[in-house]
Amino acid sequence: MPPTSAYVVVFAVALATTAAVTPLCRAVAQRLSIMAPVTDRAVHSRPVAYLGGVAMLVGFLVAFGVAWTMTGFAPVFETASVPLGVALGAVVLCGVGTLDDVRDVSAPAKTAGVVLAGSVMYALGVSLLYFRVPVFDTLFVLGPDLAPLISVLWVLGMANAVNLIDGLDGLAAGII
Repeated sequence: MPPTSAYVVVFAVALATTAAVTPLCRAVAQRLSIMAPVTDRAVHSRPVAYLGGVAMLVGFLVAFGVAWTMTGFAPVFETASVPLGVALGAVVLCGVGTLDDVRDVSAPAKTAGVVLAGSVMYALGVSLLYFRVPVFDTLFVLGPDLAPLISVLWVLGMANAVNLIDGLDGLAAGII
């Protein structure tokens, strides 16, 4: 297990990179008019720039790259498949979200994009093999027949959970 300082370094890199890239993404969004309009449901009183997810993705990928170079995280990167699955899954999820910001994408199309991301992740070795349900205090072990389905459904569920709490500007970023 990596020392605590390794986690602090990776976190600091992600934070600094995201903070540095966010104003650039905001400027691009304003220049291209990729803005959240003021509506009856919106909390903001003036249009707000989209593309914050792109800034978070860049921060994540840079921090991921830094972790890759650190010896403490070597076991995570023993095979290239799983880290590649995580990175590609994140890119696909961000692409779906960004496309939805630029154009109004239908719910079935967004769902298909998230299922694609989960499927890419599973195909590259990122899978949910077991989980614990706190209410029952039971460990469920998934066999090879259920692991793909549950893994993709987990990604879909988490993506939709974040999407549902994203009514306030910055709320999803703060929680994630």
